[in-house]
Amino acid sequence: MPAPDIVIRLLTPADTTAFCALRLRAILDSPSSFSSSREDELARTPEEHAQRIAGGAFRRGFGAFDGECLVGFAGLQRETMRQLSHKALLWGVFVDAPQRGKGVARRLVNACIEQAERDPAIMQVHLSVNAENNAALGLYESLGFIAYGTEPRSMRVGELFYDEHHLALLLK
Repeated sequence: MPAPDIVIRLLTPADTTAFCALRLRAILDSPSSFSSSREDELARTPEEHAQRIAGGAFRRGFGAFDGECLVGFAGLQRETMRQLSHKALLWGVFVDAPQRGKGVARRLVNACIEQAERDPAIMQVHLSVNAENNAALGLYESLGFIAYGTEPRSMRVGELFYDEHHLALLLK
């Protein structure tokens, strides 16, 4: 069932504290879904976090808000090097457990895709997803992302290794 009360909007530096708290919950909830560990996140300064979510044209974060509470996130980062600047990276997609299954992740990813489509330089959006995360893979494929490879043992969480699928959405 859809979550109409949830508002999707661009994050600002004022959302940094809420983003950091959600990011730590996300890593605790799904450590094999994120490249960063809890320690990695805690080592970043508030300024670094603010740049990740609201770093101008090259770094944008979208939040899903239930009232004032941040319950979901998706980030879009455009490549800065000239020969790669036609690409953007979708990263960090997460929705709090109580809001899952209501289309919130789809709305967040769509917001990132729409942002990429507004940038005439971006021609494709890339992402990687844990090969065991069938729900996320299904979402991305339903939005038109196509797989172009699998990286074996891409991530190591504790003593466990996880493969990651790499996907791309061609916009232009």
